[in-house]
Amino acid sequence: MQSNEQTQDSGKTVLLRGLKKRCPQCGVGKVLKGYLTQREHCAACNEDLSTIRADDGPPWLTILIVGHIMAPFIHYFITHDTFPLHLELPIMLAMASVGALCLLPYAKGFFIAAIWLTRRKK
Repeated sequence: MQSNEQTQDSGKTVLLRGLKKRCPQCGVGKVLKGYLTQREHCAACNEDLSTIRADDGPPWLTILIVGHIMAPFIHYFITHDTFPLHLELPIMLAMASVGALCLLPYAKGFFIAAIWLTRRKK
């Protein structure tokens, strides 16, 4: 007979499910309804997700990642006069905005899974 730890999913599996915006327990149901609205329960396994609050974590992670992606572009635009300044700024703002908007739901799914995982291990 397997121990309780061996039958549970690994932390890596749970976090990957979160990155896919899937239920941390079953990996089938979605954790988000719409763009950022969190579901109360998983539709597949009925796991209670209502107590998980990923308030400031996803925006923090999104800003951290997008900032590191944008840094080489900012450096390039500052050191090279490829475009005039009135074109560089809108290009940079558009890149940062699109990057943040694309990444934010995945960061929220990741944080929901991470919080669920830490509560499960208690």
